[in-house]
Amino acid sequence: MTAEDKSQAAAPAAASPGALARALILLQLLSRLLTFGLNQVLVRLAPPSVFGTAAIQFDLVASTILFLSREGVRNALLRGGGSGAERSDASKQDDDAAEARDRGDRLSAPDAALAALPLRLGLGVASAAVALYLYTAPSSTTSQADFYPALALYVAAALAELSVEPLYVRALRASNIRVRVQAEGGMAIVRAVVACACLVADRSGTHALLGFAAGHFAGAAWLAGRYLWEYGAPALLSTSSYNPTTYALALANTRQSVVKHVLTEADRIAVGYISPLGDQGGYAVAMNYGSLVARIIFQPVEETLLLHWSRALDAPATVPLLTLALRLSSHLALLLPVFVPPLLPLVLPFLLPRRYTAETSAGLTLQTYLAAYLPLLSLNGILEAFHAASATPAQVARQAKVMIASSGVFALCLWALARGTIVAVTTEQALIYASCSAMLVRIAYALVHARAVVRQQQPGSAFLKIGTVLPKWPVRIAVVVLGGLVWAASARLARLGDNPGPSLRNQVLLLALGGGAGAIVLGLIFVVEKADIAAVGRALKASSTGSTGKVD
Repeated sequence: MTAEDKSQAAAPAAASPGALARALILLQLLSRLLTFGLNQVLVRLAPPSVFGTAAIQFDLVASTILFLSREGVRNALLRGGGSGAERSDASKQDDDAAEARDRGDRLSAPDAALAALPLRLGLGVASAAVALYLYTAPSSTTSQADFYPALALYVAAALAELSVEPLYVRALRASNIRVRVQAEGGMAIVRAVVACACLVADRSGTHALLGFAAGHFAGAAWLAGRYLWEYGAPALLSTSSYNPTTYALALANTRQSVVKHVLTEADRIAVGYISPLGDQGGYAVAMNYGSLVARIIFQPVEETLLLHWSRALDAPATVPLLTLALRLSSHLALLLPVFVPPLLPLVLPFLLPRRYTAETSAGLTLQTYLAAYLPLLSLNGILEAFHAASATPAQVARQAKVMIASSGVFALCLWALARGTIVAVTTEQALIYASCSAMLVRIAYALVHARAVVRQQQPGSAFLKIGTVLPKWPVRIAVVVLGGLVWAASARLARLGDNPGPSLRNQVLLLALGGGAGAIVLGLIFVVEKADIAAVGRALKASSTGSTGKVD
């Protein structure tokens, strides 16, 4: 039996959005918890300068190659040529391709040809990105041991991922959770295990940078190998012509992705040139911890929402799902700024090695990221998923202009904070706050777009009232009262504690109080949102049943 036959036999029915989200969150949770422990070892084995080079600079080069090469094409293929109104005049070939996608069969010839484009784009993007990086990198960075071989491995890993992009798109369209769990979860685990093994074997630390690179490449090799085992080798040199509608959307998305990537990675770009290597390592450690929630929960939820809206934008469940997702996300903007500042300092010694807390600003960076950046990241991800699923090429181009404007906001905010006349912050904190200001611009635009789409579909929808996406009043009151108690207890215990800080007993008491308050708030959120969650679940199930009936 060939890989293709195995894939056909194992092709699952399209999973519901809820089931898909749960599976993807479980994938991220299991793989990230395991790699979290392994990364704790990595942080303690590698000096901050090496960790900064690998996690900030090399990872930025790799993510640039991947994002600019595949993001626009991937989103266009998921859209499949647009929503119902846009596709009413499409050719029968488009309808057949959409039907094949819903069955989980192989990609149509035009889609397969377009899915192979990212690898060719990646070769050009990789050449340009590496040339620019080497031209601008200081000698203190390039003079590190094994710098060039390590960089080459990061680039090779990115190209390996791009080579199986057609297979990834196929698995995503077919909701093939099994192969994605094994490929993506395995990649994270293999990457961390190999890097740890290399660093442990290299007791002198001379080849630490090469160890990180070896782990990165091994993870990409696992990912590519798993998809190849499932589906067989993709046709990377197809002679088929592209679907014109999908190709136009891919071009618009790719042009936009350049601006989006610069804005998304502006903080890492800036810290790579502003901060010394040691501080870059501290920033990278803080970002790794801070983005753990984003990778475990935000990423799979956004991916599931994008996939659902791309398939069923006109479904009755679309607006209730969008409203509920935004309201649940907005709770982070209420909870994290209240509970993170008084509680995070108590657990920092368990998260960061002593040399990172003593030699870098990693603690302050992590606190700022969790309290300010993470809530906005959640809102932005949901709104941009809706925009990607509903925007026309003209609207995508308009969003690119908004992103350019937000880059000006980023630069202005960074300049003002760097002067220190507004508030005294570290360089890394200034970068995070500047990123937040730019993200607010993008959120505002995406929210306006979402309201315009909803107004067309459901003119009388409650979503048009901003209060429907904010936490409900019982939750707001509970957070104010319980958060005030935690802050008051933190201040009192600090005064009563031993110099230079609270005693261990007082720290445990404060953590218990904070944990109890958080549990009460989360329970209250569940109670007040339970009915809406159930209603959206029923609507999604009805939409999924109706869609399945049409296919059958």
